[in-house]
Amino acid sequence: MVVVIGLNGWKFAPLDVNPLFGPSAQALLDAGARQTALIVDDGQWFRIFTPIFLHAGLVHYGINMLAFWFIGGAIEETHGIINTIVLFFIPGIGGNILGAIFLPQYVSVGASGGIFGLIGGCLADIFLNWNILFIKEYEDDTLTWRKNAVAIAWLVLDIVINVVLGLTPYIDNFTHLGGLVYGLLCGFSMIEPLAVGFFGVHTSPLGKLRKIIVRFMGLILSVFLIVITTIVLATSDVGENPCQGCRYISCVPFPWWKNTD
Repeated sequence: MVVVIGLNGWKFAPLDVNPLFGPSAQALLDAGARQTALIVDDGQWFRIFTPIFLHAGLVHYGINMLAFWFIGGAIEETHGIINTIVLFFIPGIGGNILGAIFLPQYVSVGASGGIFGLIGGCLADIFLNWNILFIKEYEDDTLTWRKNAVAIAWLVLDIVINVVLGLTPYIDNFTHLGGLVYGLLCGFSMIEPLAVGFFGVHTSPLGKLRKIIVRFMGLILSVFLIVITTIVLATSDVGENPCQGCRYISCVPFPWWKNTD
């Protein structure tokens, strides 16, 4: 964040351009922000990766770091650092590819795609381990269903906050959507299903088979979607927007800022 502000001459852009107390679009591009023309026409494919480390402003940075600490820390503690890294970076990259396809003229940055990947991993964890988390016969002194219900409420709140934030300049909700989908798929592949009641008893041959199918389908679908969307992006016409109204899903004009590409 400090480096990008430095690229902007150590000052914030006007609030009607960037209401999040951050730099201009040009400073973000100089730092590695995503823009489809630079990726497709100029071959700067690193721009599907570098936006993960950039933020639109101090407000964006603060919200993302709080979410990353809360959600990422919980996943790392429960499922390990390797799973956390995968659940962050694959959805982050996949979300940026999706955003580049649907918003070709849009300048976008943020770790939000990766954070939505972590949220998707949490949702996969909740689905896989529903019995342990919410059926009282499984609860113990350290993990009650009430605490888990509060945790889900925080996840929903974080989704709502980030979707609203995605309506402001330089942040896009297509990256959020892509990150959530990839997070769910990767989560089903990587999160260990501990609940006995998930698709029956795991010790039975049928239960083991279903467990293997779910894990491999999540992995296969993740790889398949990454490959397909990359091909679509590489062959896309950056001068044409495949969805003219899609920009309003990610940047809504308000009296406080301009809705510009």
